[in-house]
Amino acid sequence: MKNHLQGMNLASLELFLVAAENENFSAAAEYLNITPAAVSRSIKRLEERIGIELFSRNTRKIKLTPEGKIYYKKCSEILESLISIEQELKLQKESVAGRLKISVPESFFNYKMAPYLNKFCELYPNLKLDFHVTNRNIDFVAETYDLSVRLIQPETKLEPFLIKKKLHDATSGLFASPEYLSNNSMIQSPSDIKNHQCINFSISENNKKFLWNSVDNHSKRDFHYSNQIQVFDSILATKVLALNGCGIVHLFKFAVQNELQSNKLVEILPEYSINHIWQFCFLYPESNRNLAKLRVFIDYFIENIK
Repeated sequence: MKNHLQGMNLASLELFLVAAENENFSAAAEYLNITPAAVSRSIKRLEERIGIELFSRNTRKIKLTPEGKIYYKKCSEILESLISIEQELKLQKESVAGRLKISVPESFFNYKMAPYLNKFCELYPNLKLDFHVTNRNIDFVAETYDLSVRLIQPETKLEPFLIKKKLHDATSGLFASPEYLSNNSMIQSPSDIKNHQCINFSISENNKKFLWNSVDNHSKRDFHYSNQIQVFDSILATKVLALNGCGIVHLFKFAVQNELQSNKLVEILPEYSINHIWQFCFLYPESNRNLAKLRVFIDYFIENIK
């Protein structure tokens, strides 16, 4: 496709159409606010590019050749189609208005969604977004949310009125600062972790913990240990503690990429990598299925978040 379109631009096609409709280069030049010589040169380049004479010329008037008439008809259809598409997209943009109430987990919002929000807001300036950044599971009915991003496990049971759309697969790991690791005993296997400070994350609403599961010889093991520090509700606070040498944390890998690259954090026991993919999904009530504002939001982030 690229080779076929090389050298083509819409301005030259528009100029050709105006010249054909006026049967005069000077009239086309006046309409387009350019010189007749510029019109003549542009038409000549177009004819050379496609290898067809589009106009028969005399001193006073130009007329389309038979091939030029065919080219004119097809170009008119193409430009009309483009104008129609632009108008349709403009109407869609203007129709996407109102407000969306959205619940998003803290780490996912900060590292996966926030980088793309500026562009989305430029595309849909009439849509207001209310983000509730929380790690708890919300009640769609009682709290009147339009949309939620949530971690969904295979065993997760959803309310029958909710629709699920996969958004992103994530992996997680165990991390600590080089300072912490140099000041404490060596970690060679999951069993060694019980001798270390493990900074646990929990949700205060139900005391649900972010468990530390790994695979060891294809068997699932839980090495979640209660130690001196436990953080409620803010999983990113555990990262701050790890950066300050307070202990080991369990985090999504997308939340620590910069720290790993700068050697501010080190992954522990990568060979015992977390044993499954964490699946982030959009959830929304079936009654919202046909909302344009919801549809464009979901489609945009599914397309952009990698």
